[in-house]
Amino acid sequence: MIFLPSIAFVDGLKFPLSDLPIPRRKKRHLARGEYEIPERNLIKRFVKPGMKVLELGASLGIVSTFIARQIGPDGTLISVEADASLATHWHHNLNINGYTGKCIHALACPIWSVQIPDSILCQSFTPNSDKLSGRIKKSDVACARTAWKTCSEVCSDHQFFPDALIIDIEGTEIVWTEVSAIFPSHIKLTIVEFHPQYTGPEKAAQCVQSLIDQGFRVIGYQNHVMAFAR
Repeated sequence: MIFLPSIAFVDGLKFPLSDLPIPRRKKRHLARGEYEIPERNLIKRFVKPGMKVLELGASLGIVSTFIARQIGPDGTLISVEADASLATHWHHNLNINGYTGKCIHALACPIWSVQIPDSILCQSFTPNSDKLSGRIKKSDVACARTAWKTCSEVCSDHQFFPDALIIDIEGTEIVWTEVSAIFPSHIKLTIVEFHPQYTGPEKAAQCVQSLIDQGFRVIGYQNHVMAFAR
């Protein structure tokens, strides 16, 4: 059996592996520093000290910890995660590295308009035994409206005015093909992981174009992760 350390040290941050609810192969992946490399690289390049960041798709808090390090003590991080069972791991991973933030349980819809399309509302979160693989999927049972929150609702609930938006929501960004990605003027930076394997390449391209139509320009790109600024 391949040796697995009890703690993964990734780019100067530490993540205890023993209690993480992910398969052993994913733990080895993390221990080798191979988890979300494109997203981490773009965060390192473009997220600056003092930024106020809204993260959609917080998962176990690994990427969140990198965000927290980048923004430093003068920044603010609010993360949204659909799987409530991950909140304990999220807080632990930040705290063990000396960082804090707020993790909110909700299904995140990355729009600022009031109405969430029915095509999104009819979907619900399906957890997976591999906690890094849960997805939003169409449900035979209508998902409760209160389970979904738009970015405007999250920000209004917490009196939060972020200047950066970081998104990894396993294909839900497809909403931008139905509702224009109109972000408030205080959003200056957006880092998005696109999922053409779920949405199809044409829809993924439409999502990119929707951001460009709102005045964003591409400032970084690695694999399926893109950084935009305006």
